[in-house]
Amino acid sequence: MLIQACLNGATTREEHRAVPVTPAELAAEARAAAAAGAQAFHLHPRDPHGAQTLQQSHVLAAVAAVRDTTGLPVGVTTGIWTVDGDTGRRMSLVADWTGPHRPDYASINVNEPGTDALADLLTGLGIAIEAGVWTVDDARSLGESTFGGRVLRVLLEPVDRSPDGAVATAAATAAELTRLGITAPQVHHGYGLATWDVIRAAVAMGQDFRVGLEDTTVLPDGRVAAGNGELVAAAVRLAGESAGPS
Repeated sequence: MLIQACLNGATTREEHRAVPVTPAELAAEARAAAAAGAQAFHLHPRDPHGAQTLQQSHVLAAVAAVRDTTGLPVGVTTGIWTVDGDTGRRMSLVADWTGPHRPDYASINVNEPGTDALADLLTGLGIAIEAGVWTVDDARSLGESTFGGRVLRVLLEPVDRSPDGAVATAAATAAELTRLGITAPQVHHGYGLATWDVIRAAVAMGQDFRVGLEDTTVLPDGRVAAGNGELVAAAVRLAGESAGPS
């Protein structure tokens, strides 16, 4: 079972003081997450002002810091919000992700414009694709895309903050992916307290999952987590409980 740690995302320091921004901070949080059981990472590189960015220097520095510290695979976002909706600028920036410190994989939200061309660019650069799927409609969009058959995995990410709603959306979306014949591994995750219910359900379905300060700042009991390491450790314990005796 793959456990991916999402170290920062759009979460701000105001929301949690341990959110890593610099490469050194990302490396430190990654080290703690790996020690707790994380096997892969998802990052949102930041510029010196703390804004999310796709600029080569910041992306490659963030990836290198985490990979060099942990020896584990590292992926990044390609979220359209990082370029204010400019698909051409996104393509131009991603095209510079070359060399030994390029990401192992990058996520593409299938509900954004320009995804087919972006997927082709990533493939050409030797960067694997994670498909971000939020809903059943997104699953259908992935099935209609030119890259649905060559994704490394699907990030199945219901945005509903209610636990019951998030679990129901994840189950329906997973079923639609199966119906469409999309067999790539799924990594399930939720947001806020719903994170934990989504993880429980994912384990019951035999699916991988992710956790980290991008998705939630609180533990299953509602207490604020110290950082990514404590969140991953809590998820590992929860997965063991949900899986039951072997």
